[in-house]
Amino acid sequence: MKKSVYSLVLMDDVVEAIDELAYSLHTSRSNLINQILAEKVSLTTPEQYLQKIFQSLSDYLKPYAHFQIQNQAADHMYSVKSALRYKYNPTIRYCVYLGQQEGHLTGQLRVISRTQSDILYFYLNEFFRLWEHIENEMSPTLWEQEEGSKWLRTLRLELFQKPHQSTDLASALSTYIKGLDDGLKLYFGSLENEKNQYNLLREHYKKMHHLI
Repeated sequence: MKKSVYSLVLMDDVVEAIDELAYSLHTSRSNLINQILAEKVSLTTPEQYLQKIFQSLSDYLKPYAHFQIQNQAADHMYSVKSALRYKYNPTIRYCVYLGQQEGHLTGQLRVISRTQSDILYFYLNEFFRLWEHIENEMSPTLWEQEEGSKWLRTLRLELFQKPHQSTDLASALSTYIKGLDDGLKLYFGSLENEKNQYNLLREHYKKMHHLI
């Protein structure tokens, strides 16, 4: 939806209350006023659409006790953590970023570890090297690595461009996140069986049946 700048005359007390509420919701004054007005005239804003997707995503992930759903830092971002079965149970964070580009829904998954351990970093790098190779065998997939322990994957959202598909998209996102997390756990559970790791991950990936 196109946005423009408008001049409005509002009571100071109203603006103060809006600012307090916007702060508590981690959003801006303009965004909150836009949402309130949209609800009044029965329109769905892009931010509300993303919230609907993320709420459905939480509903899909909640049954899995090993996932810790995080507070959202921004309207376009969703974050969930999971512990690895490795020394000291290090955590992995999965962040979904959704947005609009030229009227189309776009997305990226970021997998983040804050490890300072060289050996854990090595294993994570090896896992994503294998995982990317397996994914590209099935369907071209773009993975990138940023500085530090952060891996980025472009999400294929061509099948989820209609507003009524928010629940379907949330289901697809949860399937992939759970499948990736299970793949990580499978990899770290087979470190002593290095020769068979690729085949184990490949068979696991084939059973995921994900759409993104």
